[in-house]
Amino acid sequence: MNQNYDKNSFRNLNLFEKMLVITALTLLVFLSITFVIGSFFFGIAGFFSLFGVQYTSPYSLIGFVLFFLLLGVVMDLFSNAFIKLSSDYISGKYKLFITRMVIDCTFTWLALHTVDEFMNSITVPSITEIITALLLFFIEVAFDDKDKNKK
Repeated sequence: MNQNYDKNSFRNLNLFEKMLVITALTLLVFLSITFVIGSFFFGIAGFFSLFGVQYTSPYSLIGFVLFFLLLGVVMDLFSNAFIKLSSDYISGKYKLFITRMVIDCTFTWLALHTVDEFMNSITVPSITEIITALLLFFIEVAFDDKDKNKK
């Protein structure tokens, strides 16, 4: 078993094979990230078209999605910190869920509203921002790892 591992080691590949492996892995990572961002973009585009959000071009929507993702990651760090701190002092499953919903939706709405205010090329009504924050929260809850919560 050990001899087979040594024979197929990355270290033993020639330069062309190493470049091929690195290129294939880089392409795989790039396509995966592009798929996730593209799915998020088309989901937001469809949702916004249903709620009458106005934007000047698809590029402004791409910018909105990218800036929202960047600001959303930062806001999520603060949101998760507040949720962890408050969960120690709250008893009850439903109270904890409501507290988590309020904190998470507030930070998500803040990220949405901030990006909307800084971009003049897109106009998102306030009610659509709130509905989007709630929708993103419920999607996050639906895809949350159940085993992680039991520990």
